[in-house]
Amino acid sequence: MSIKLGVLGAGIIAKTFMEAVPGVPDVEVSVICDADAETARALAEPRKIAWVTDYRQVFQDESVDAVYIALPHHLHEEATIAAAEAGKHILLEKPMSNTLEEADRMLAAQRRAGIKLMVGFTHRFHSEMETAKRLIELGGLGQPTMVVDVITTGGKIPKWFWQKDQAGGGVLHLNGSHSFDRIHWLLGADVSEVFTFMDTYGPGRTVEDSIVVALRLNNGAIGTTVHNWVGEFKMPFKCDLDIYGTNGALRIKTWDSLQFYSQHHSWQQKRERDDMFEKEIQEFASAIIEDREPGITGADGRRSLAVVLACYESARTGRPVAPSY
Repeated sequence: MSIKLGVLGAGIIAKTFMEAVPGVPDVEVSVICDADAETARALAEPRKIAWVTDYRQVFQDESVDAVYIALPHHLHEEATIAAAEAGKHILLEKPMSNTLEEADRMLAAQRRAGIKLMVGFTHRFHSEMETAKRLIELGGLGQPTMVVDVITTGGKIPKWFWQKDQAGGGVLHLNGSHSFDRIHWLLGADVSEVFTFMDTYGPGRTVEDSIVVALRLNNGAIGTTVHNWVGEFKMPFKCDLDIYGTNGALRIKTWDSLQFYSQHHSWQQKRERDDMFEKEIQEFASAIIEDREPGITGADGRRSLAVVLACYESARTGRPVAPSY
C-alpha cells in the first residue's frame, strides 16, 4: 500500500520533512499547499509535485489518504478538524495547539472520524534517545532522581514564531514541548509540578525567549529545563539531556552521542548517521497500513502542552503549578 500524502505548509520544517520522505517507500507526497504561492512552488516544482494555495483543495482530493500539517500554531486546530472531517489521517507538527481547549476539540474530531492522529515529536526517533529508552527500561539507572534538559540556540526564524497571537508561546512552546515529551517518554513519568522564571529580551517579541523551569515528577524525581533563543546570530544548537539515578547516569547530546556512567563501567554511543524524520514518517505510515494507533498520539501532544501551559501560569502567578492533564 502506498500512502498519498498532502503537505500543508511549506516553511522551514516542511523542507526538512520533504528531504526525508524519499527514504520511506510507503509514502508519496502528491500535493504541497501553502498560502504563499511562491513558497509552495519553490518546494513543489523541483520535486515535480502539484501545489495549491488553499488546503481545502487537498481535503477535497479523494486520492489523498493523509496530511502532514506544518502550519503556524494558531492554524493547527482549524486544519486538523477539517482534515479529520475529510477522513484524512494526520501527522501534526508540535506543539499540538495553543490551548487545551483547542487540543480537546481536535481530539474529539479525531475520535468522531476514526482517523489516525500522530504528533511530530521527532526526538523519540533519535538513535541516542532510543538507546537511552532501552537502558532505562532495563533498570540501568536504578531509581531516577534528577533530569536536567537544556535546549539553547540562536539564529533567525520566521517572525510569527515570536508573536503570541500566532505562536501561542515562545521558546518553551517551540522547544520545551520536546523536552516535556522526551522526559515523559524516557522515564514513564508525568510532570506533577512546575515553577518558572521567564523573560523576553529580543526586540519586537510578544512571547518569551528565555525560560528556566523547575520540575517535580510523579516518580519522585526532580529536575529542570532551560531554554534560550535570544540572539539572531548563528550559534551551535545545544540540546543536552542528563538523567541521574541511584545506580547510574546518562548524558544525551542530541544529534551526537549518548554517554553512560555507573560504578562498574562507562561507555559512549557515538552517532554517525541517523534520520529521525524518516523514522517518524515510517511509523505514521505503518500505523495507517497496520490499522493501529501510532507510537505517538494526540494524547501525547496534549500532555506536553498541559505542562507548557502550567509553566506559563507559574510565571504569571509566581507560584508552583500542577499541569491540567
